[in-house]
Amino acid sequence: MGRLKRLWPWLACTAAVFSISGSSFASSLKITTFNLRWYGLGGEISGQRTDEYRDPFITEFLSTKYINTDIFLFQEVIDTERLGQLMGGLGHHCVSYRHEQFNHQHLMICLKKSLDIIPEKGDDDYTYSLMENRPYLRPALYGQVIDRYSKRPLIHLVGLHLKAGPSSIDARLEQVNNLNKRVLEYRQDNLPVVIAGDFNTYRNSRYEDKKSDLVVLGDAFNSINVTRRTSDYDYTYRNGSSGNVFDHFYVSDNTETKYVEIWRACSGSSRNTKRMENLSWYQRFISDHCPVSLRVDIK
Repeated sequence: MGRLKRLWPWLACTAAVFSISGSSFASSLKITTFNLRWYGLGGEISGQRTDEYRDPFITEFLSTKYINTDIFLFQEVIDTERLGQLMGGLGHHCVSYRHEQFNHQHLMICLKKSLDIIPEKGDDDYTYSLMENRPYLRPALYGQVIDRYSKRPLIHLVGLHLKAGPSSIDARLEQVNNLNKRVLEYRQDNLPVVIAGDFNTYRNSRYEDKKSDLVVLGDAFNSINVTRRTSDYDYTYRNGSSGNVFDHFYVSDNTETKYVEIWRACSGSSRNTKRMENLSWYQRFISDHCPVSLRVDIK
């Protein structure tokens, strides 16, 4: 397991952030998963730390369109300190991890100040390696979300960024199966399990029994009684005129969820739309993935 890394916002930012009592979250939590495309390198794999220019646009986007999000799960974060500072200014504190690879695509979980996250039973940090002998693959980032004030447990949360590539379904299935074993070890019957992130599910890839990625991974998740709550068809990723459905939520079968929102730029906006809804502008200044949001009922 990786070394714990907690990213607290700058003290100077805290005065600008209002406090919400823990009781505000008694009924539901809004959770958003968001791949930020090589954040810290200006959105390019070949970029440098000095090339990142998107901060003011990402800040505007999140503060105007996602102000009510309680928890963010980010993927493709190269510069975790930088994103931690950005999110601190928006009233969130974050956890991530350190990795020896310079351009490792980290995962981050950022929560509103009325929430906290603690390691799951048996852990001393928030990471879980999904494949042995593959240290450069992205781990799961997970923990138990609690109310900061009452310490009441709310959900088991898991962030994922599975192995990419149309031909890598075998690796993705192994990652999910290994995660499932860990979830069965720590889950509590009374707490919802929420698994979200970039699953790299390719529509045209096939497994040995000719099932699609979503069917193969869905069958695996059924073994721990979680089901997908996102669409088969609504693009969450766009590359020019083409797109794919990479980003998903899987939630405990017995947990109610309200609506799934995918930012509308990925639906293929026209040139006449507002800039944040315009696909060309959005890809240049934000990301090639659109945020996916879900509201989870808390009993």
